[in-house]
Parts: sequence; C-alpha cells; structure tokens
Amino acid sequence: MQKILLTVATSCLTFLLSSAQPVVKTTIDKNEILIGQQFKLKVQATFSDDDYFIKWINIPDSLQHFELVEKSKIDSIFTNQKLSGLLQTFTLTSFDSGKWIFPAFNINFNLAKGDTAINLFTDSVPVIVSFSIADTTSTLKDIKAIKEVEVFNPFWYWVAGGGLMVLLLILVYWWYRVKKKNKKPELTVSKLSPFEEAMEAMNTLKTFNLSVPKDVQQYHIKLIEIYRNYLSRKEDKDYSNKTTGDILIAIKTNYSSKEVLNKSATAMRFSNAVKFAKYIPPVSDSEGNQQLIKDAIGLIETSPSN
Repeated sequence: MQKILLTVATSCLTFLLSSAQPVVKTTIDKNEILIGQQFKLKVQATFSDDDYFIKWINIPDSLQHFELVEKSKIDSIFTNQKLSGLLQTFTLTSFDSGKWIFPAFNINFNLAKGDTAINLFTDSVPVIVSFSIADTTSTLKDIKAIKEVEVFNPFWYWVAGGGLMVLLLILVYWWYRVKKKNKKPELTVSKLSPFEEAMEAMNTLKTFNLSVPKDVQQYHIKLIEIYRNYLSRKEDKDYSNKTTGDILIAIKTNYSSKEVLNKSATAMRFSNAVKFAKYIPPVSDSEGNQQLIKDAIGLIETSPSN
C-alpha cells in the first residue's frame, strides 16, 4: 500500500511540474510623487497559453486616493511563436497628500484541462504623495529698502509727437507740390472721329508679320485695343479695363443690332484665345478677325442706339 501511495504522489507531482505555473510581476516607476504628478504601474503575467485561460485585471477609473489617467492596450508576449504572457501599463495620479497603498488586483488563471483555477494578485505598492518641497538650500537675502515712485512727466513726449506731426505735414505738402509740378500734361484728343481713328489705327496692323507667333499675338492684342478705344470714344466711357463679358453686355444694351453683338463676340473671343491660350491661327483667320472688327464698327456707325 505504501508503494502504491508513493507512486500516485509521484505521478501527481510530475503532472504539476509538467505544467508551467503562471507568474505575475508588478513594477512601478516611482514611489514618491507630488500632488497631481503621474506615475506608471506595469503588470506582466507569464503563463502557458496551452495550459491556462486568463481573466485579466480591470482597474477602475477612480479608486480611493488614486485616479486612473490612462491605460495602454494589452500587449501580448510570444515565445517560440506561442503566447507566453500579457503586459499592460497603467498611468495613475493622486490629489491626496499622504502615504497610500495602491491595492492589489486579482488575475484569474483557469486550467485548460479541468475545473481548477489559480488566483494570483498583483503587488500592493506604497506611494507617497506630497506637496512641493521648499528649497532650503538657497541663501536668504536682505529686504530691500522702499524705493520711491518716480513721477513720470509726458510733456516732452507730447512735444516730440507734435514735432513729428508737423514734419509729416511738411513732407506731404512738399510731395504734393513736386507731384503737381512734374505732372505730365494730358494728351490732346485726336481731331479724327472715332471711326476715322479706328480705321487709321487698323492700317498700322499691316506692319505685323502674321507668320511669326510673337507678331501674331501682338497683332490681336493691338486689334482689341483699337476696338476698346473706339468704343470708349464713341460712347464717352472708359472700356480700357473692362472685361470681354462687360463689353459685350454694354454692346447688347446700347445697340439694337444683334449682328453687332455676334461679330464683336466672335472677334474678341478669338483674339483672347490667341492672347491667353497661345493659339496660333492661320494668316487668313487673323485677317478675317480684323474684318469682323471693321464690320462691327461699321454697323455701330449705322445702327441706332437703344
């Protein structure tokens, strides 16, 4: 009977030793903090994934004397491509001064084979929470005597400000006189009618070589400039800085002939394509565009205003 009992005991001991016992380790980065300062608590459990099912700890957001600030994700630890442990870091703080014990928490390990469970606890750790410590190492300094308040008199500041203002007025007056003296005389108005001036200006377009891309672009810029100048003189309005859309709206409003609007729109948009899109048209198209402007001017001359 003794031999049988010894054999059974040896078998049980061998079974228990064959299963790696789980281990829980608790570490803290500092045991003394100031009020509101944070510290980190790390909990690591080492166990065999084949032998145990683990129920991990759950630290509440608030517990006596301590507040949970943040908790990291639960990191898995692998050995030989098998899960061998879990690790989690908790960031905590305290707003109560004194010496406190951070409590222990239970981690439950259930055997994969059988109903037996092992309960292990994290370590309870002491934490001292204190106020800021006064610096007693610095030397004491004598109390300084009372210093009389100096009376500030802004009089000279006002004098300096007034002088600068007078100087500024003098500079403005001098600039105005110089500008008025050097002002260029206004250009004399042409004695030609708007129609005659436009036709004469179009004759100068013959100097551009329409087979050269640079000349083609300048040709169309000058052509639309002539048309803008004609409309400005004809209607006594400044069209030099108006957009193509604004000019076409004005033509539609001022002239009843739709042909004037169509020819003007076609010619101006064609020239804009050459100017902005770098389009190089055939010579015949450029000459045809000039003819559209001439036709539009001729129609305006004979068309009654709205």
